[in-house]
Amino acid sequence: MKAHSFTEPTPVDSAVEIVTVHVDAVEVECCGPFPAVGEPCSWTLTPRLHDDEFDGWVHSGMPASGVVTTGVVVGILVVTTMYAEAGSPRKWLPVAGSETCRRVDASPRWFRRFGDFEFGPQNRIETGLVVELAVNS
Repeated sequence: MKAHSFTEPTPVDSAVEIVTVHVDAVEVECCGPFPAVGEPCSWTLTPRLHDDEFDGWVHSGMPASGVVTTGVVVGILVVTTMYAEAGSPRKWLPVAGSETCRRVDASPRWFRRFGDFEFGPQNRIETGLVVELAVNS
């Protein structure tokens, strides 16, 4: 976990630790929660490959090994990924290294698609969230 090091006013005490939670768009659209900066939020967390990063789950498809974690949301990024047709038979695959992020104050209820998946050579989809969650250490 990262120590809280914000210099501008934030909705949490400086003694908390920040956990980075990756939440798939399907998780949000299906089951919520819809995180907003300054509000409490909970997910069942499972570790990712990088230290201090977790996948967040809320519905019944979550791994049994996760730990329910609650904290205050201090930041939200909407992740957009480029997809391109590849392979035989042709199918849409994410383009490595194409993720971009934009900071928002609250999660969207629905995530956007850009482009036409029937005719375009490349398309972008909002694929999920990266949430900075302040938890008590």
